[in-house]
Amino acid sequence: MNSAAAIYLAIVLLLALVSFYTQRLRPDVTALLVMLSLLVPWQTPAAGAVHTGLTSILTTQQAFHGFGSPALLMVASMFVLSAAMVRTGAAQLLGGRLLAAGATSELRFQLTVLTLVTGFSAIVNDTTTVLVWMPPVMAICRERGYAPSRILMLLAFASLLGGKWTLIGTRSNVILSDFLLEHTGEGLAFFAFAPVGAAVFVACVTWFVLVGRRFLPQAESSPSLESRYEVAEFLTETMAEPGSDIVGKTLGELDLPGKDVTVLQVIRGKQFLPPNPWLKVLAKDVLVIQGRITAITDALQRGLSVKEELKVDDKTLRSADLRMVEAILPPDSDLLHHSLRDLDFHHRYGVSPLAISRRGRSLRERPLAEPLKSGDSLLLVGHEAELQRLRRNPNLLLLESQLLPTARKQHAFIVIAIMVAMVITSATGLLEPAVAIPFAAMAAILCGTVGMRSAYETIDLQALVIVGAMIPFGLALQVTGTAQWFAEAMASTFANSSPQVLLAVLLLLAVSMTQLIENAAVAVLLAPIALALAEAADCRPAPFLLGVAICVSSAFVTPFAHESTILVMGPGRYRFRDYVILGGPFAIITWLVTTLTLPLLMPLQ
Repeated sequence: MNSAAAIYLAIVLLLALVSFYTQRLRPDVTALLVMLSLLVPWQTPAAGAVHTGLTSILTTQQAFHGFGSPALLMVASMFVLSAAMVRTGAAQLLGGRLLAAGATSELRFQLTVLTLVTGFSAIVNDTTTVLVWMPPVMAICRERGYAPSRILMLLAFASLLGGKWTLIGTRSNVILSDFLLEHTGEGLAFFAFAPVGAAVFVACVTWFVLVGRRFLPQAESSPSLESRYEVAEFLTETMAEPGSDIVGKTLGELDLPGKDVTVLQVIRGKQFLPPNPWLKVLAKDVLVIQGRITAITDALQRGLSVKEELKVDDKTLRSADLRMVEAILPPDSDLLHHSLRDLDFHHRYGVSPLAISRRGRSLRERPLAEPLKSGDSLLLVGHEAELQRLRRNPNLLLLESQLLPTARKQHAFIVIAIMVAMVITSATGLLEPAVAIPFAAMAAILCGTVGMRSAYETIDLQALVIVGAMIPFGLALQVTGTAQWFAEAMASTFANSSPQVLLAVLLLLAVSMTQLIENAAVAVLLAPIALALAEAADCRPAPFLLGVAICVSSAFVTPFAHESTILVMGPGRYRFRDYVILGGPFAIITWLVTTLTLPLLMPLQ
């Protein structure tokens, strides 16, 4: 082992882990910096080398090897297939009616969500699964009076459990299978994950029914949006005083303090006028405004007087055809990292943001100036026409009282047929998964189920960059001998232990790391270690890599390591401890069941 290189890699890894956890840098930026660090010349060449001077750990070709990996094309194809399933309404055909039928009681609805979403997530990207099923789940919660906090966490957990069933369940499965194929000539079969995944699912559901459901947050049943976002105190009905400076100005010209005050509605006599920026304010116009108390106080000094305080659900707003909706920012939204003020959100989309909720808490200090983050939920108010346009905007997911989109049956059946063909050809060995999955994606495009432009738009480039940029680090662990050294150290530490104990330690490491950083990154880091450990213990590498795949898709304990758990945090009003209390046993069960069942299903030696 090159000791100096090992120390260098340890420092790079430590800094990367800190960056992944704190998210001070975007995850894809962190991954690219890790890749570039492997090209920095800093070490002296090995004895007998032809070249003199400083050398890097990897060559340029090796460093960019990840972006030529078949795993990258398979991950991209999975995004395209997921989009086709959603946009054609195939999801509705597969489970829309079952979801509604299973809502006769809270427990039955919980089990329906766990079962249905797990099955759906086995063939559709886990984050996409949450985005697809959250609106209908929220709709049923409001209709039946169930607390969203009693359901949404199960939705996120089910999307993670579904990733343990098939090769395409989550991108970490693809990464590890491709790694195994590259080093042994044989990857993981399409359904190789299913027996262990099924055992983990049954164990987790059993624990939930018997014990776990008691630990779900006991929140108010179907609380009103205004109470959940704590915005009632921010709404006020004011009147433009005759002779004041604001009379005769357009709404766009109003000198509202720092634009921290938003005009939601103009009432002129019996007319309810939308707050267009070119609308002139007349004397005795009533303006319904929203903002911080201090900002509203400053606005009153511009020639407005308080008419009366309003509640968000006041009949004045309802009679003006205004509606309140809740919206989620998906991970690939173009609105991320911009503030509502910078986006000129109100004028751009024709709806007014009332509040922002992040990690289950409403942002009360200057919410309009706060840069938006993935998983933020927005409380919006606007007219139905503007909301209708917003429903078609991919940058926001509206959580309304609506079920899944109406299926275009012809296209939906085509997508389902393509998915079935992909599964059969992969499972029977007729085509390698690296070939079958891209073929299926192209078939979906050629059949018109998803357009080429939409296909490109649906691919998560950030995820591809993370995968492509982190793969070389796994290679660096191998070429420097660091992975082999770590594996031998583990083997010597447990010298008198069985291969099952070594497997248990490896899987415990996988479960622990995935609570802090993205599962694809964990898979890349642990793949060479798992391979080296299997070789040191004289075991077959496939069970070790399969076990890692099952366990890295177990980010139940923290809400920040996976998009699925982040997305439900705001609408569910969850706190960090809620994930620890309910998700901790899910993670432990995953580790324990995988450790015990894997040697029975796949002999280690």
